[in-house]
Amino acid sequence: MRMVRVFAAAGFLVSAYLLYLKLSGQISSVVGCGQGSGCENVLGSRWSQWFGIPVSALSAVFYAGLLAMTYKPTKSVMTMAALVLVGVAAWFMGLQVFIIKEFCPWCFATHCIGLVTAGAILVAGWFAFRPVYFAAPIFVLAGLGAGQVFGPQPDTHELSDGGGFENQSVDEVDKAPKGRVIEFTGKTFELGKVPLIGSPEATHVLVKYFDYTCKSCLSMEGDLEVLMKKYPGEVAVIVLPTPLNRACNPYFNRRDHAHACELARLGLAIWKAKPEVFEKAHRILFSRPVMDEASAKAKLAEVISPEELAAGLADPYVDQMLKANSEDFRLLTQKKMAMPKLLIKDGKIMQGVARTPEIFVTTISQELQLE
Repeated sequence: MRMVRVFAAAGFLVSAYLLYLKLSGQISSVVGCGQGSGCENVLGSRWSQWFGIPVSALSAVFYAGLLAMTYKPTKSVMTMAALVLVGVAAWFMGLQVFIIKEFCPWCFATHCIGLVTAGAILVAGWFAFRPVYFAAPIFVLAGLGAGQVFGPQPDTHELSDGGGFENQSVDEVDKAPKGRVIEFTGKTFELGKVPLIGSPEATHVLVKYFDYTCKSCLSMEGDLEVLMKKYPGEVAVIVLPTPLNRACNPYFNRRDHAHACELARLGLAIWKAKPEVFEKAHRILFSRPVMDEASAKAKLAEVISPEELAAGLADPYVDQMLKANSEDFRLLTQKKMAMPKLLIKDGKIMQGVARTPEIFVTTISQELQLE
């Protein structure tokens, strides 16, 4: 009896801690590269809630109830509790292994406590193998699974006020004659000096910080393409390579993305050396699987000569832009690490990626008041 209470109390404490992380905003459902932590990815996934309720809250309530029931136990109730614990552990461990493909030690600890608690119930002699006791747990588990599969899903992006930059300007990078200036709360972007997708005469110009090796950045690339096709000539995007790799971005402190620095340099070099082919090169650099530098150069030969590319790579502009983008990354990721970051207007930033292109287009069109 004592062991069941100890394990139930432990389960409650771990569940309460995970609930605190969720409710305090330390873990969100924003989907993007650069998060790094398995717990962030698991606890921020759609599987971390049931009809909008954090599963950690359900877990905490369950363990609290189980703890109370140990003071007046019945075989029927304790048997059903043990079966629920085993079923829930199997469900969530399976999700981590086969669906989310990320590992959260705290979540794993919760499920292990559940299995051990079920074992303690069996050892205490409170378990009875009667078919009628299996009905309620099966119903509970079916409801859990159905709610997570078919229930409402959390938004996977976030709109926020990004705050200001530190009065930075691309003048620090390129002293070329001024063109059209785009302002964003303390920073100016001069078209012609920064890589651009779309027409420089577009009504609205967005700014995207991204990494060519980032899956979420690739997803947003597709969303932006849908947006620009729906509103031709109205939207253009400044695209600023911001590698998630400490070799060229000292402010990134998570798991490095292989080849991120090399691909970013190639993209900036092509913009500098031959901007008229940049859009094609930009799509090539987003190829999957992620290419190493040699493979990327071979593929980029379709749009730029090796000599032109070498000249672009030798231009100081490339490293200066990487440094400037990294400084922006430092400011933009102070609250959330997730990439990409899409600067919209009036200090508004989209963090992470929308669940569908339709949600993305609706969100951006509303912000820009597109008709």
